[in-house]
Amino acid sequence: MKVTILVDNSTLTDTEFRAEPAFAAWIEDAGTRILFDCGYSDIILHNADTMGIDLLSADAVVFSHGHSDHTWGLIPILQRITTLASRSGPPPAMRFIGHPASYWSRTTRGIPETGPLLSPERLSRFGDVIGTRQPRYLTDTLLFLGEIPSRFPFDQRKETGLLMTPDGPVPDLVPDDSAIVGITSEGLVIVTGCAHAGICSVIRQAIEITGDSRIRDVIGGFHLFQSSPDTIRQISCYLHDIHPVELHPCHCTGKPATIAFADILSLDETGVGTVLEYL
Repeated sequence: MKVTILVDNSTLTDTEFRAEPAFAAWIEDAGTRILFDCGYSDIILHNADTMGIDLLSADAVVFSHGHSDHTWGLIPILQRITTLASRSGPPPAMRFIGHPASYWSRTTRGIPETGPLLSPERLSRFGDVIGTRQPRYLTDTLLFLGEIPSRFPFDQRKETGLLMTPDGPVPDLVPDDSAIVGITSEGLVIVTGCAHAGICSVIRQAIEITGDSRIRDVIGGFHLFQSSPDTIRQISCYLHDIHPVELHPCHCTGKPATIAFADILSLDETGVGTVLEYL
């Protein structure tokens, strides 16, 4: 299994990649290629091109959730598909996978739209659109976790605005937040977009579904940049107890939490350009 970070709030030092407050990762496993989230803008194309990654070769685009910093970068990707289709015919259809709410409109603090820019109906012109609340195996060793219950009192979902459900607007607790898990010989590799469900809940869900309690790595945003010192302390205690081999927190994790995690185990620099491989 190989994970490459394409979009993040920062880049690796002394690289020509571009950064933005968003997230996307390219996951390869046994010949399958997954684009996990798309960032916010067209920098995903620049970074992927610089790395020699053909985003249009993805077998599926999987959304961790529907916020703009994880979905809006899909627009320039689809623009590239359209441009190439006008010259050489349509490419193979993609698959788009996420919780049903990851395709719904949402708003925050008066911002007109903070959810995806394309409806499932329009997105379906580019491939199959799949909405699932249930865990779903993408391959024999890659798992989409589906809807994740918040299990820990210190690590709960927080309201982020309004979610426009088919039955009308409701407080947005980000029910669509999910993650991808790679099942490797070394243990579980968990890739999360923002962990709005709570990073400990994400990990617990992965352990319960797979039956494997060995955590090889947790990569992505832990959404702790506004969390209290006590919350960070309790999450640090949980991580200490489960003994992950590595952590690669980035995106929305925040510096206080990252510093706290560095007291548990050594943390490598993480950002656009990070490439991680597992057996």
